[in-house]
Order: sequence, then C-alpha cells, then structure tokens
Amino acid sequence: MFKRTYAKAKIIFKEGEIGAEAFLVEKGKVLILKKGVDAPIIVASLGPGALFGEMAIIDGGLRMATAVAGEDTVCIVVNSQQLTQRMMSLEPDIVRLMTSLMEYCRSTVPFDSRTKAGLPLDETSADRHARMMLPPPHVVESYGLKDSMMKALMNMLCDYTRRRLPPAPGA
Repeated sequence: MFKRTYAKAKIIFKEGEIGAEAFLVEKGKVLILKKGVDAPIIVASLGPGALFGEMAIIDGGLRMATAVAGEDTVCIVVNSQQLTQRMMSLEPDIVRLMTSLMEYCRSTVPFDSRTKAGLPLDETSADRHARMMLPPPHVVESYGLKDSMMKALMNMLCDYTRRRLPPAPGA
C-alpha cells in the first residue's frame, strides 16, 4: 500500500477501464460519476474513510464509474492482490454476501438516478433479492470485521445497495 495525491478535478480512473487498484480516501473528496443520457450523473461523493474502485479488482470486471477528485485529495492505494488477501481472510458467508451485493451494485444505478438514466422506477426481481440479502447496520456490526478496509468495504456495499433500492413496498 502507498499514498497518491490528486489535484482537484483530476480523473482517478474512467468508467470502462480495467481496474488494478482500489482506493481509500485519506483526505479530500472523490466524486463517482456514471454516464447519463445527457451528462454524467454524480452517484456518490466520498470523503475520508471511504473505499472506492474495489469492485473492478475483486471481480475482474471493468470500472463501473468514473472517479474524479472533487478537491485536492490523498488516497491510500491498494492493489488487487492485497485486497483479495484481505477478503479471503473473511468468513466464506461474508465473502458470498459481499460478492452478491457487489453484483447487484454493478447491475443497477441508484434509484433516484433511474429516471435521469431513462430507466423505469418499478421494483425489479433483482431489487427484491438485494433487499432480502441486505443486512441492517446493527447486524453488520455483529460480523466483527476487525480489518478497517474490509469493514469500509462491507459498509460501502450496504450503502450502495440501499441507494439503489426503490422505497420499500408500503413505505
């Protein structure tokens, strides 16, 4: 692991690229952008302690969004091997949960961005499945994740999943 500094507006990586590194924001802010119909859509604004770019190095897929420094930013950089070693030290059920949430996040956009992306607002079967898998915050705490990066990854996946889900039926 090492640190890298990005000036405001510097592109850290682009949607569709092959990912070789994940990043933990130490200082500053990173904007996560998805291609929209007319213009990029800001899907997240990440500050210190947030992990990003991990999905592409965990599952071997392409970058699902573009990351841009929203201000002068310092990130801790982790390569694929380091992150995979940390994940493999977790309980298999936790790894399966993280992988399932990651797949859902890769295949959907946040609910409040679906209209901007030209997508319907109806709850899908993938939404229902993700809702059933998503653990409440107090349950995540009971997992006893001691590795701060793995805890950040689990919390981030849960947060990304919550933002992609439509409001609960009857809510």
